[in-house]
Amino acid sequence: MAKVATSKKQKKSGTKSLRAHVPFASKELKDAQLVIDTLLECIRSGDIESFREVLKAHLMTVNKAGLAKRSGIGRRTLYDLMDPNKEFNPELSTISAVIRSLAA
Repeated sequence: MAKVATSKKQKKSGTKSLRAHVPFASKELKDAQLVIDTLLECIRSGDIESFREVLKAHLMTVNKAGLAKRSGIGRRTLYDLMDPNKEFNPELSTISAVIRSLAA
């Protein structure tokens, strides 16, 4: 069987096409008191979709491992809360633990 010819010279990577990663960051979403007030207002008005969107946006901006440790719930639970493919039906204890850890 014949050998396949390969190039001896390596090609340069296209570093010009690479972009710097800009994480989802917002000063308002990192403000724990503002997020708590917004979540509580969503609960008062019964707007579960807004509650989920605000919680999801906040969870995307914070360290989930640190939040899970402070709240006493698992990281997987936090990721499940952010997953749009899963049904959003958290237990009251989960929501209260997240809000308590934000207030701390």
